Amino acid sequence: MNKKHEVVLDSYYRCEDSGGFFDTFYQIFFTKDPSIAPKFANTDMDHQKQIVMASVLMCLRLKTGDPIARRTIFDIGESHSRKKLNIRPELYDLWLDALCESIQKHDPEYTPEIEALWRESMQEAIELIKSNY
Repeated sequence: MNKKHEVVLDSYYRCEDSGGFFDTFYQIFFTKDPSIAPKFANTDMDHQKQIVMASVLMCLRLKTGDPIARRTIFDIGESHSRKKLNIRPELYDLWLDALCESIQKHDPEYTPEIEALWRESMQEAIELIKSNY
């Protein structure tokens, strides 16, 4: 594991330890675009928070070259494609913005440099998901 990846993982675990991290994430994410919240109208949000937690970790693992993470992220892209859930590609940029705003609120060691590492770490996964649209 390289130092950048370690910094991001440490940040992730601090966010998790703070409590309510993914509650904050969804509160912020839902305000980013009026089309987002309705997509979750019939969603069990407790279950959804578990899914997004696992997805974020898979996105981080993808950066390490993990083939299981690549397959998982590819599958997320397929399930979110225009043929299935129809999640527009530009919403992933808002998703990442909401994630970073949540990190700022929940990571007591947050710095702009940590946010930049997060964005760098998530980019490959986001591009792979978008490519399946």
